[in-house]
Amino acid sequence: MVAGFEGVELSMLSADRLDAFRVFLAIRRHMRARRPMSVIRLGDGEGAVMGYPEITSRKDVNRSLRIWLRRIDVADPDVLRLGAELREAIRNADILGVPRARQIRSGMPLWRAVTEALESMRLVGPGTVLTHTALHRLLQHGLLYRPLLEGTDFVGVISCRRMASRLREVFGVGEVRWYGVKGELEDTGDIETPHFPDGFEELRETLRVPYPGALFLVGAGVFGKIYCHWIKQRGGIAVDMGSMFDSWAGEGRVGHPARSLDEYRKSPRITREQAIERYNALARQFELDVPAGDPHAAYCQDLPPAW
Repeated sequence: MVAGFEGVELSMLSADRLDAFRVFLAIRRHMRARRPMSVIRLGDGEGAVMGYPEITSRKDVNRSLRIWLRRIDVADPDVLRLGAELREAIRNADILGVPRARQIRSGMPLWRAVTEALESMRLVGPGTVLTHTALHRLLQHGLLYRPLLEGTDFVGVISCRRMASRLREVFGVGEVRWYGVKGELEDTGDIETPHFPDGFEELRETLRVPYPGALFLVGAGVFGKIYCHWIKQRGGIAVDMGSMFDSWAGEGRVGHPARSLDEYRKSPRITREQAIERYNALARQFELDVPAGDPHAAYCQDLPPAW
């Protein structure tokens, strides 16, 4: 099954990864220039699908399907088509979240399948830059969703969570356009349409980007990576939020309180130095082997003085 990682591991471990502050700056540049962009993250579930059948098995895929769809009766041609679309989304991403060194070295086959597929299938293009799979949490650690969203006139949301009122309340977003999909968990809303293939194909037809550079936040498992690609193709900017929507809704995979929307109320304003200090402290607390934010780095001067 998954084997022969020595060369893959060495090159993936040595590759530079952007910290969350540099990712924020890249997204903001695209928003200001109204340039399309896709920021996606790859976890073990994506590893199962992107590597099938050359690297991973149908058993691996079924493990992920049980999480995303609560069923495994997806025909093999559909799984292969999903994998092909996922690989296309990866090839066309601007920023790609990949496993951390500790995850690659953990011995978990599907984390390592991500890195093998990226290299053996040549999925990382010359224009793609790397960050960490935990980017959605790292942006939250620095309270960076606030300067990304605050006062924005439009935000699109693809999620099982109905977040419109909360995004307007916390960040002052003008219009929030919600594209609902059936969630992974039993308590994720009232949408009855199966996410795949029905909801997936419906969204392919109905997804609209209102103007170049419109921002979309996406939390939809493996399908969300493909939605990010569609958004970029249609002129928008897509950021893969993953389970952060669950945390913001106060349900599902909430985890540590640091992931709550209440953190923005507790810190109505934070300086960039305080944000970097907070980011580094939480990375240490969660034992995330990610580069520390550096208040003395040149990029720090490009950050707002406070947010």
